[in-house]
Amino acid sequence: MARLSILTIGMSILISAGCRSAGPKGMPSESDQREMFALMLPAEIKIWPFTKIKSFDDDQKPDGILAVIRPLDRFGDPAKAVGTFYFELWTHKKASGNRKGERLAFWERTIANEQEVNLYWTRAQMYEFQLAWDPGLQTVKPAGKLVLTATYRPPWDQTMQDEYIIDFHVPMELLPDKADE
Repeated sequence: MARLSILTIGMSILISAGCRSAGPKGMPSESDQREMFALMLPAEIKIWPFTKIKSFDDDQKPDGILAVIRPLDRFGDPAKAVGTFYFELWTHKKASGNRKGERLAFWERTIANEQEVNLYWTRAQMYEFQLAWDPGLQTVKPAGKLVLTATYRPPWDQTMQDEYIIDFHVPMELLPDKADE
Protein backbone atom coordinates (compact mmCIF):
# COMPACT_ATOMS: atom_id res chain seq x y z
CA MET A 1 0.00 0.00 0.00
CA ALA A 2 2.83 2.37 0.84
CA ARG A 3 4.37 1.53 -2.49
CA LEU A 4 1.17 2.47 -4.31
CA SER A 5 1.00 5.74 -2.39
CA ILE A 6 4.59 6.63 -3.28
CA LEU A 7 3.98 5.70 -6.92
CA THR A 8 0.82 7.85 -7.02
CA ILE A 9 2.62 10.83 -5.48
CA GLY A 10 5.53 10.39 -7.88
CA MET A 11 3.24 10.25 -10.89
CA SER A 12 1.37 13.33 -9.68
CA ILE A 13 4.62 15.27 -9.40
CA LEU A 14 5.75 14.20 -12.87
CA ILE A 15 2.39 15.05 -14.44
CA SER A 16 2.16 18.44 -12.74
CA ALA A 17 5.74 19.27 -13.65
CA GLY A 18 5.07 18.36 -17.27
CA CYS A 19 1.95 20.52 -17.41
CA ARG A 20 3.50 23.54 -15.76
CA SER A 21 4.21 26.45 -18.09
CA ALA A 22 7.78 27.56 -18.26
CA GLY A 23 6.60 31.11 -19.20
CA PRO A 24 7.60 33.06 -22.27
CA LYS A 25 10.82 31.97 -23.85
CA GLY A 26 11.68 35.57 -24.57
CA MET A 27 10.21 38.69 -26.07
CA PRO A 28 10.36 39.25 -29.84
CA SER A 29 13.18 41.49 -31.01
CA GLU A 30 12.45 45.10 -31.81
CA SER A 31 12.52 44.43 -35.55
CA ASP A 32 10.15 41.46 -35.09
CA GLN A 33 7.84 43.68 -33.04
CA ARG A 34 7.81 46.31 -35.83
CA GLU A 35 7.08 43.62 -38.42
CA MET A 36 4.19 42.24 -36.31
CA PHE A 37 2.80 45.72 -35.69
CA ALA A 38 2.99 46.54 -39.42
CA LEU A 39 0.50 43.74 -40.12
CA MET A 40 -2.23 45.94 -38.61
CA LEU A 41 -1.25 49.26 -40.18
CA PRO A 42 -2.53 50.74 -43.45
CA ALA A 43 -0.62 49.53 -46.49
CA GLU A 44 -2.74 51.46 -49.04
CA ILE A 45 -5.68 53.82 -49.30
CA LYS A 46 -8.64 53.69 -51.66
CA ILE A 47 -11.06 56.45 -52.60
CA TRP A 48 -14.47 54.82 -52.60
CA PRO A 49 -17.25 55.46 -55.17
CA PHE A 50 -19.35 57.11 -52.43
CA THR A 51 -17.10 60.14 -52.98
CA LYS A 52 -19.17 62.88 -54.61
CA ILE A 53 -19.94 66.57 -54.98
CA LYS A 54 -22.24 67.42 -52.08
CA SER A 55 -24.18 70.11 -50.27
CA PHE A 56 -23.20 70.24 -46.59
CA ASP A 57 -26.15 72.38 -45.49
CA ASP A 58 -29.93 72.54 -46.02
CA ASP A 59 -29.88 73.85 -49.59
CA GLN A 60 -29.05 71.81 -52.67
CA LYS A 61 -26.14 73.98 -53.85
CA PRO A 62 -22.89 72.02 -53.89
CA ASP A 63 -20.60 73.14 -51.06
CA GLY A 64 -17.69 70.82 -51.79
CA ILE A 65 -16.72 67.19 -51.96
CA LEU A 66 -17.55 64.37 -49.60
CA ALA A 67 -14.37 62.27 -49.82
CA VAL A 68 -14.78 58.68 -48.65
CA ILE A 69 -11.45 56.96 -47.97
CA ARG A 70 -10.76 53.44 -46.76
CA PRO A 71 -7.27 52.62 -45.53
CA LEU A 72 -6.48 48.93 -46.04
CA ASP A 73 -3.94 46.74 -44.27
CA ARG A 74 -1.70 44.34 -46.20
CA PHE A 75 -4.50 41.73 -46.14
CA GLY A 76 -6.98 44.13 -47.77
CA ASP A 77 -8.99 44.63 -44.58
CA PRO A 78 -10.12 48.07 -43.32
CA ALA A 79 -7.65 49.69 -40.92
CA LYS A 80 -7.85 52.90 -38.92
CA ALA A 81 -5.14 55.38 -39.79
CA VAL A 82 -3.43 58.25 -38.03
CA GLY A 83 -1.41 60.86 -39.83
CA THR A 84 -2.20 63.49 -42.45
CA PHE A 85 -4.46 63.23 -45.47
CA TYR A 86 -3.95 65.65 -48.35
CA PHE A 87 -6.62 66.13 -50.99
CA GLU A 88 -6.23 67.88 -54.33
CA LEU A 89 -8.90 68.63 -56.91
CA TRP A 90 -7.80 68.86 -60.54
CA THR A 91 -9.43 69.57 -63.87
CA HIS A 92 -9.69 66.47 -66.05
CA LYS A 93 -7.63 66.16 -69.24
CA LYS A 94 -9.30 64.15 -71.96
CA ALA A 95 -7.34 61.54 -73.90
CA SER A 96 -4.15 61.90 -71.90
CA GLY A 97 -1.94 59.50 -69.97
CA ASN A 98 -1.89 62.03 -67.13
CA ARG A 99 -5.53 62.77 -66.40
CA LYS A 100 -4.75 65.68 -64.07
CA GLY A 101 -4.93 69.17 -65.55
CA GLU A 102 -4.94 72.40 -63.55
CA ARG A 103 -5.05 72.12 -59.76
CA LEU A 104 -8.22 73.77 -58.46
CA ALA A 105 -8.18 73.13 -54.72
CA PHE A 106 -6.15 71.68 -51.87
CA TRP A 107 -7.29 70.42 -48.45
CA GLU A 108 -5.39 68.95 -45.52
CA ARG A 109 -6.85 66.90 -42.65
CA THR A 110 -4.81 65.49 -39.78
CA ILE A 111 -5.88 62.59 -37.60
CA ALA A 112 -3.67 62.60 -34.52
CA ASN A 113 -5.87 61.58 -31.59
CA GLU A 114 -8.91 59.58 -30.55
CA GLN A 115 -11.33 62.50 -31.03
CA GLU A 116 -10.18 63.02 -34.62
CA VAL A 117 -10.48 59.31 -35.40
CA ASN A 118 -14.05 59.41 -34.04
CA LEU A 119 -14.81 62.59 -36.01
CA TYR A 120 -13.99 61.08 -39.41
CA TRP A 121 -14.37 57.27 -38.97
CA THR A 122 -17.75 55.78 -39.93
CA ARG A 123 -19.56 52.59 -39.01
CA ALA A 124 -18.87 51.44 -42.57
CA GLN A 125 -15.17 51.33 -41.60
CA MET A 126 -14.17 54.27 -43.78
CA TYR A 127 -13.18 57.86 -43.25
CA GLU A 128 -15.47 60.63 -44.49
CA PHE A 129 -14.03 64.08 -45.06
CA GLN A 130 -16.14 67.13 -45.93
CA LEU A 131 -13.95 69.18 -48.25
CA ALA A 132 -15.70 72.55 -48.59
CA TRP A 133 -15.10 74.79 -51.59
CA ASP A 134 -12.86 77.76 -51.03
CA PRO A 135 -15.08 80.87 -51.36
CA GLY A 136 -12.91 82.10 -54.22
CA LEU A 137 -13.15 78.85 -56.19
CA GLN A 138 -14.78 79.91 -59.45
CA THR A 139 -13.02 77.56 -61.86
CA VAL A 140 -15.00 74.39 -61.11
CA LYS A 141 -17.21 73.72 -64.12
CA PRO A 142 -20.57 72.13 -63.28
CA ALA A 143 -20.65 69.90 -66.34
CA GLY A 144 -17.69 67.62 -66.69
CA LYS A 145 -15.17 65.47 -64.92
CA LEU A 146 -12.76 66.32 -62.13
CA VAL A 147 -9.86 64.37 -60.67
CA LEU A 148 -9.59 64.03 -56.90
CA THR A 149 -6.33 62.77 -55.46
CA ALA A 150 -5.89 61.63 -51.87
CA THR A 151 -2.45 61.28 -50.31
CA TYR A 152 -1.92 59.72 -46.89
CA ARG A 153 1.24 60.34 -44.85
CA PRO A 154 1.45 58.25 -41.67
CA PRO A 155 3.72 59.36 -38.82
CA TRP A 156 6.63 57.41 -40.37
CA ASP A 157 8.33 57.93 -43.72
CA GLN A 158 5.78 56.54 -46.17
CA THR A 159 3.26 57.92 -48.67
CA MET A 160 0.13 56.28 -50.07
CA GLN A 161 -1.98 57.78 -52.83
CA ASP A 162 -5.10 57.14 -54.86
CA GLU A 163 -7.06 59.12 -57.43
CA TYR A 164 -10.70 59.14 -58.44
CA ILE A 165 -12.68 60.69 -61.30
CA ILE A 166 -15.76 62.63 -60.18
CA ASP A 167 -18.57 63.40 -62.62
CA PHE A 168 -19.77 66.91 -61.81
CA HIS A 169 -23.18 67.48 -63.33
CA VAL A 170 -25.28 70.04 -61.47
CA PRO A 171 -28.05 72.28 -62.81
CA MET A 172 -26.75 75.87 -63.25
CA GLU A 173 -29.46 77.26 -60.93
CA LEU A 174 -27.94 75.32 -58.02
CA LEU A 175 -24.51 76.86 -58.40
CA PRO A 176 -23.62 79.80 -56.19
CA ASP A 177 -23.94 83.22 -57.80
CA LYS A 178 -21.12 85.72 -57.49
CA ALA A 179 -23.66 87.91 -55.66
CA ASP A 180 -24.08 85.13 -53.03
CA GLU A 181 -20.41 85.32 -52.05
